[in-house]
Amino acid sequence: MKYKHGNSVCISSQAGCRMGCKFCASTLGGLDRNLTPSEMLSQIYYIQRDTEERVSNVVMMGTGEPMDNYDNVLRFLELITSEDGLNISQRNITISTCGIVPKIKELAQKHLQITLAISLHSPNDEMRRGLMPIAMKYSIDELLDACHYYFKETNRRMTFEYSLVAGVNDQPVHAEELAGRLKGFPCHVNLIPVNPIKERDFKQSMPKSVMEFKKILEKNRVNVTIRREMGADINAACGQLRRKKTAVKIVKENDMRSVGASHIGKVRTENQDRIFFHDQPVGNLKNLYIVADGMGGHRAGGHASSFAVERFVQLIEESKQTDPIELMKSSIASVNQEMIAESQSNEEYRGMGTTFVAATISDGKVTVMNIGDSRLYYGNQELTQITVDHSYVEELIHAGIMEREEGRFHPKKNVITRALGTVMATPDFFEFDAKDGYLLLCSDGLSNMISDEELKELLLDHSQIANKVNQMITRANEYGGKDNISLVIVDLKR
Repeated sequence: MKYKHGNSVCISSQAGCRMGCKFCASTLGGLDRNLTPSEMLSQIYYIQRDTEERVSNVVMMGTGEPMDNYDNVLRFLELITSEDGLNISQRNITISTCGIVPKIKELAQKHLQITLAISLHSPNDEMRRGLMPIAMKYSIDELLDACHYYFKETNRRMTFEYSLVAGVNDQPVHAEELAGRLKGFPCHVNLIPVNPIKERDFKQSMPKSVMEFKKILEKNRVNVTIRREMGADINAACGQLRRKKTAVKIVKENDMRSVGASHIGKVRTENQDRIFFHDQPVGNLKNLYIVADGMGGHRAGGHASSFAVERFVQLIEESKQTDPIELMKSSIASVNQEMIAESQSNEEYRGMGTTFVAATISDGKVTVMNIGDSRLYYGNQELTQITVDHSYVEELIHAGIMEREEGRFHPKKNVITRALGTVMATPDFFEFDAKDGYLLLCSDGLSNMISDEELKELLLDHSQIANKVNQMITRANEYGGKDNISLVIVDLKR
């Protein structure tokens, strides 16, 4: 949005959200995954490219809860404010949170000069718990204590967001109660007439009620404004942003040889898979394709796969090595050491790990590296699994104890014997000639749900590769979608 003081943009920190606020569409589909620092930064670069104007102000109020993606958001802030980056002033950046108290206090200790906006939406705990599940964990008193601490550490005035819902939280008594809580505290209240979403019957407060609410706050010397509504015509106003219900989340087809997608599936509450696909040079590699499937408890799996992919790509870009195998071997070894160190030093990431399969193509030769049970297939008339799973079941198959098809349904089919982020992280490498056909890199959320025969049928049909990706994800979900589903297809003919 263009203002007198510059161009302001609103960006997202996550794909989806798990906070569950009742008036917000972003949370309806749950959390897909955290966005990486580069993905957050790319939103701004794309906007600047499309508008041909510099962005001067950034607001993190799009999809997602920034404090639920804390480490990546901090790194994003470093990048966006760097003199070598966009060099945007910290004072021109606003981060909105529903009120994760420990992270507010942790952020305060960084002594940044950003603006912190708190989604409050209620003057009391009972009402807030009905609107925002986070209120069941942290009371308003605890939240305001954290806000006072933030102000003490940063000397930055707080903003409180308050969505007005007709007949729920917009009455004069609510305004008086809110004023009582905030009076004397250096803050600003932003009143937002709630934006309707089809899944809820919340109605906007009448203009008269909004103005009366505002006047009561002003009478009590609380700074207040009414947010100008924008974007409702395209369901993009505050609280209306949501993930599209489409299988292909990241797609490149326009004269490109690869298409990739990652889907949360039908059972998981978080997508811990990560993909990367780039048809142009990455460092000294002519191209690069990656699928990683994270493992670990709350946040650890998603962090493991995100870190592994992002750091691996960065090391590839920085390395002067030219041999693909040596380049990938040294880079993945460094990634593994860094992951182990982080797991040992950070309790939150204790026990994290990820599978990892990567491929690059040069002069008709495919070089493949894998750790764990994420796979690479080669399809050309027949479907051939190039990689060998590092798994308990694969060892039984190799020993002749069970048949391969039987292994798909074995209760320990998800037990892997090697993973990135552990001492058992030795990769396997494969090289083969392939000037025709397709490569399929995938997580076990695809290969465990669809037989190799069906994968062959879908991969070798005559449709565009974007359609192949859609069909595979749809089929995996039809069979139960028991895990995150991620894949990259590469057309070797292009």
